[in-house]
Amino acid sequence: MRIAALAATAGALFYAENMLSRQPYHTSALTGRMWVHELLHGNPRRIKDQLGMEKHVFRQLVRKLLTLTNASHTRFVDLEEQVAIFLYIIVTNLSNRKVAERFQRSGNTISKYHSLSLNVLTATDFYLFIRCFNLILNSVTSQAFYNIYIKQPTLTTPLDPYIANNPKFHPFFQDALGAIDGTHICAHPPASARARYRNRKSGLSQNVLAATTFNMRFCYILSGWEGSASDGGVFHDARLHDLEIPDGKYYLADAGYPICDVLLVPFRGVRYHLREWESCGLRYVIYQDILPSLC
Repeated sequence: MRIAALAATAGALFYAENMLSRQPYHTSALTGRMWVHELLHGNPRRIKDQLGMEKHVFRQLVRKLLTLTNASHTRFVDLEEQVAIFLYIIVTNLSNRKVAERFQRSGNTISKYHSLSLNVLTATDFYLFIRCFNLILNSVTSQAFYNIYIKQPTLTTPLDPYIANNPKFHPFFQDALGAIDGTHICAHPPASARARYRNRKSGLSQNVLAATTFNMRFCYILSGWEGSASDGGVFHDARLHDLEIPDGKYYLADAGYPICDVLLVPFRGVRYHLREWESCGLRYVIYQDILPSLC
């Protein structure tokens, strides 16, 4: 009985110290909303450095999200701050705790958010931080927003001046739409799925396929594939679904992709000495009989 009483007393003291006498954590006078206001009305370089966008681009993004998607102001966070949280995470790649300190928002146990129902959460700031990020992420990837700003090249797409005005490239690449490649983005999957996400360098990642035009604009992105997936396999999945390449057109790719009629890849087993050839002013053309395969 005496041991039980001591344990109960210790538990009560611990609870009183940690729950009843808690000291507020986010007490800075500069709130997240005030910081975003400073960025929008301060030196133009400041918002570009912190959020990766010019002022007018940021304001236009907020307006488009407000009119084209379900994103809106909430009771505690306006849309400008929500977009700022989203961009700040992407630009800085800081931890949840660091971003929460910057915006003076609670980021308690964000990893638990995905396993809890929103109806269970009662603290206003408990899930607010991650909810803002997910809301903007879902908005910019929604069909209403995505289809307006992400467009794949078609047969009527004019040839980029980078190719048309350069005699080294034209007419040799007059049918090229752009370049396509894969990149590995670090991932943190659950323990049961780590084997699938482990890449050839023993890291955990997603294999993301991206295509760009010659003016350095993304025209297609496919994310979500495990790090163990090959570039060719990811490309095949993209072609089966929504990667459209008009007849007679192609993308430039590296040797990790298949030889087919919609990709121009280097010949395997052929040594290319591009810098040496360029310094000598020579143009080498390699002819090989290849039977194109359908992608």
